[in-house]
Amino acid sequence: MKPDDRIRIQHMIDAGEEALSFTSNVTKENFSKNRMLILSVIKDIEIIGEAATKISEETKLNYAHIPWKDIVGMRNRLIHGYFDVNIELIWNTIKNNLLPLIKSLKEILPANK
Repeated sequence: MKPDDRIRIQHMIDAGEEALSFTSNVTKENFSKNRMLILSVIKDIEIIGEAATKISEETKLNYAHIPWKDIVGMRNRLIHGYFDVNIELIWNTIKNNLLPLIKSLKEILPANK
């Protein structure tokens, strides 16, 4: 794995963990009413996606079980469709997708030290 990929994967992990920490004791209802929290979490998801856009094709192929295309697609939707963000989708991403993604990304790093 290229050194830049390692750095970007760490950025993805860090942003994902931050989003999870921001929402750890928050209900869906409270989340949907807290614009500052929503924007913070969206920014973390954008960071994850932006870092994923910079991952080399070689690494993407070697770790094809990571949904790189979906991650980048979400980033693109949030960046370009900022005026019409589906809060339900953001909440579901936080609650259902971030932790498994973080675990998968962490599994990649130790194997390549």
